[in-house]
Amino acid sequence: MRAYVEERTQKARGTWPRQGPDTYVAVQIVPAGITKLKILRDDTAEERGIELVICGEGYYNRTGPRSMLGIARKKAHDLAEEINKEEDDEPSPARSGTPASGVY
Repeated sequence: MRAYVEERTQKARGTWPRQGPDTYVAVQIVPAGITKLKILRDDTAEERGIELVICGEGYYNRTGPRSMLGIARKKAHDLAEEINKEEDDEPSPARSGTPASGVY
């Protein structure tokens, strides 16, 4: 399994000053042998066996570490790093021994 951090924008809803967040952050957890999604849709992800984790949302122009978007980005990167680290720790049959071609 491999995890990818995705950040998408969406049209802000409502009228000023009550517009909602316009950017969201998600993590795709993709099984081996499956291509990651280009468009994050729950139904397509379910068909392919991909898990989508929405980490949060915020405003595109507020990106500091304490902003909603900054916190969501940190949460997503931490989750993806943890999943990818677990994936890298598992021995893979393709990685064991010498390369098939014998050349490094």
